[in-house]
Amino acid sequence: MHHHALVPLVAAVANAIIFVLVLRGGTNPIRRAFAWMTLTVISWNLDIFALYYFPDADSALWWSMVFRTGVCLVPAAVLHSVCVLTGATGRRWWSVLAVGYATGLFLIVENFRGALVHRVTPHPWGWYIEAAPLYSLMTALILVYFTLSIALVAHTYRHPSDARQRTQTKFWLLAIAVSGPFDLTNLLPVYGINVYPLGSFGNALYLGVIAYAIARHRLMDVDYVVRKAVSFFLAASAVLVPGGLVVFMLGRAVGAEQAVVVACAAVALALLSVVLIPIFQEALETRVHRAFFRKLYDYRRRLQELAAALVHLVDRSQLIRRLGESLTEILDVDGCEIFVPDDSGRRVMLAYPTPASAETLSEDVVRALEGLAEPVLASELERANPTAARLFNDRGWEVGIPLRVKDRLNGFIGLGQKKDFRIFSGEDLQLLSTVATGATVALENASLSRQLRRSEAVLERANRLSSLGTLAAGLAHEIRNPLVAVKTFLDLLPQRLDDAKFLSEFRELSLSELRRVTDLISDLLALGKSRTAERRPVDLPSTLEPVVRLMESSARKRQVELGSRWEANLPSVSADPDQLKQIVLNLLLNAIESSSAGGHVMLDVHGGTLTGAAPAVVVEVQDRGPGIPADQLEHIFHPFYTTKETGTGLGLALVHQMVVDHGGEIAVDSTPGQGTVFRVTLPAAQLELRRTGT
Repeated sequence: MHHHALVPLVAAVANAIIFVLVLRGGTNPIRRAFAWMTLTVISWNLDIFALYYFPDADSALWWSMVFRTGVCLVPAAVLHSVCVLTGATGRRWWSVLAVGYATGLFLIVENFRGALVHRVTPHPWGWYIEAAPLYSLMTALILVYFTLSIALVAHTYRHPSDARQRTQTKFWLLAIAVSGPFDLTNLLPVYGINVYPLGSFGNALYLGVIAYAIARHRLMDVDYVVRKAVSFFLAASAVLVPGGLVVFMLGRAVGAEQAVVVACAAVALALLSVVLIPIFQEALETRVHRAFFRKLYDYRRRLQELAAALVHLVDRSQLIRRLGESLTEILDVDGCEIFVPDDSGRRVMLAYPTPASAETLSEDVVRALEGLAEPVLASELERANPTAARLFNDRGWEVGIPLRVKDRLNGFIGLGQKKDFRIFSGEDLQLLSTVATGATVALENASLSRQLRRSEAVLERANRLSSLGTLAAGLAHEIRNPLVAVKTFLDLLPQRLDDAKFLSEFRELSLSELRRVTDLISDLLALGKSRTAERRPVDLPSTLEPVVRLMESSARKRQVELGSRWEANLPSVSADPDQLKQIVLNLLLNAIESSSAGGHVMLDVHGGTLTGAAPAVVVEVQDRGPGIPADQLEHIFHPFYTTKETGTGLGLALVHQMVVDHGGEIAVDSTPGQGTVFRVTLPAAQLELRRTGT
């Protein structure tokens, strides 16, 4: 076999493989039209193979005539495939196809009559045909129908019906641009221009590129091909050009007798190329992308930035709005819809854009979406997931992005097609998968944050009730004594109605005791109210003195002396008064309960500074109890950590949280055997006012 015959034979085999692979994916109209075109192109390759393979002219001429049957139909088959791809099915185009096929059939008949080719003549690569006059008709048919095909593809590229069609036509144009010059070389020797025919190589490229555009679901955009090719060419040139010059100069310097040296240098250059070319290509690819496809580079970069930014958002509403608005703007899509589970977790509701009324997905649709593990194109669902495919079609989604936490669906994003009719390429889907990961983490963080806030509210309420229970037990004795005095007065009243002095003195005494009871109960009720946090300038003495009064009974019950000290002219603090009372109440309760009989607890409020010398007010609670061991100091603010037999471990944890929420600081100094000081530092209200500009 002449070695030149291998080229068309390999091309024919490659095209046959492409033919099989395309048909394995289904038999829709575009695949059938492509398969028919592929068979005609295979016949073209076998025509060339016969001319190169057979050593005698008669065999080469006969087999070439047999395979030329398919060549006569190539122009109409190519246009037929283009019409199916572009949807050009009007009467005009069918008429043009009919003329093409009729002309092809006429040429087939004339071919067997010998009206296309006179004979074959020898060339360096084998036999080649010598055209008869009618062969010009076939040449004209090829040029006209190929030109019509290019024009139709170009028109569809400018006016596509959807993103997939635009990308397929873009690949078709790429295939024509790459293979066209090679295919035309097959006609040149027929007209006396002895150029080696490269059409077999060209049509293998042509069919390969088009087959990819037809058969692949996750299409790569042409920018990917260009940037990879350009970056590889530049990287290879940067390594091989200077390296080749060095090897060439070395060969000239050492001469032919040192061939081993030159061979070693060539091997070293090859090894160096294997290492350096990928490194240079990676470094150049971003620059090529930015230079040639600036818009694509920008929006993919912004998608990466969005994925990183989402994880810092913990407010669910803000997160969903930011995600929806950013995806709509960055991708420039017709629409973006985000569905997330409701608070109960039993329904999946539309959260973006905000619907006029609650809109939920049915259970069967949710089950279908739970089967999606990664971003998916609508075209991929038609067979695999019909329920999800109907949802995509009804809502006009081009791509769907599941938000998953392990095996649980935590949300779903549906995106319409891009307004510029670009596809969602494989690279886009990878970036959207990264965005989905960031959004999933952010949604989970938002859910956990919401649950934490609810838990903190419950814990604060529980701690408040626990503290009030302790106070109520101490106040029972304080209330009982006044009530005994009132009861005694009422018991003696019938017998002493005529005693004016008795009535006057005991009446005033009873009223005084009842007022004291009323004040204690009012303070207790005020402390027990669960109000919404409200920050305002608060005067500490007037706010905290009722707390001290309430605690005096608990202190006396445990035989502990409770004192307070207030610095004059204290600035106000910007705080929630109820939370301030809760802070001081918890600290005083801890101090009293940790003190033994005869102990002393002191509340000291004075001026101070926060870190950075900002003006502040310091609230100190000091006791002379047993102190806290050093190994326990770092744990005392942890939730549920306690050294008391009946303690909950919530009081100090909540105190710490409330102080931090107020922008303050809390510290503790303790010496075993000598006592403990809790020091709360809160920012002065004047500083807060300056920050807000009021």
